[in-house]
Amino acid sequence: MPDHSSWFNFIIPNFQEILARFRENMGLSLINKTPVEIQYVIGFVFIVVVLLLLMLTARGRIVSKDNELELDGRFSPRTFFEAMIEGTLSQMEAVMERKDALFFLPLIGTCAFVILFSNLIGLVPGFLPPTSNLSTTFAMAGVVFFVTHLYGCKEHGVIGYFAHWCGPIRKWYALPLMLLMFCIEIVSHLARPLSLSVRLMGNMYADHAVVGTFAGLVPVFLPIPVMLLGVVVCIVQTAVFCILSMVYIGMAVAHEEH
Repeated sequence: MPDHSSWFNFIIPNFQEILARFRENMGLSLINKTPVEIQYVIGFVFIVVVLLLLMLTARGRIVSKDNELELDGRFSPRTFFEAMIEGTLSQMEAVMERKDALFFLPLIGTCAFVILFSNLIGLVPGFLPPTSNLSTTFAMAGVVFFVTHLYGCKEHGVIGYFAHWCGPIRKWYALPLMLLMFCIEIVSHLARPLSLSVRLMGNMYADHAVVGTFAGLVPVFLPIPVMLLGVVVCIVQTAVFCILSMVYIGMAVAHEEH
């Protein structure tokens, strides 16, 4: 089997011919100038369908008299979603005000669920993690980048938001320092989506390659410790992406006292 092959070769008849025709018709991707890989698209759609089905089974919550969320004492899709949402919200409240955390919870929570499941599916033999493709990770990082500056401008005004990029001292005699700070901020903000996307893609591609290599060498027992380590990598990379996104958005909408 070629490197990074998937079960789509077996479950979809003539998959390689379909993939070649897709590449010919769709051309090259806009980001990394390589042929578009349809298996990543199929994998991402599969993840979305799985999440929707799990959320449908998790409908309904147990709420106490004080309107506080209660777990039902056993593991289920509902308790899993509740635990992840509570953990995500708690982490968000540590970096931004509660009202902002509640407002941006749907965005960060969606990133957490989609990235985690996309990472974990790469541990299933034959499946490709959608997050090991730069087009996928850059699209998610682009959404975070757009939301950060959109709501930063909405919260502070366009002039007030970008004025913060000039540093705390905004006087005529500090103009050279202000210009230097503004240039540094531009580079810093442009590097954020690149850092988010490349870090996630690189780690998940490497993790999938390592697991696949060990599974090919000794397919029975040896891959188990590597797969357990892969689970840790999947969780850590999900947390890193979401925490950095929280920090970026929180810094953009925060009202600092001068």
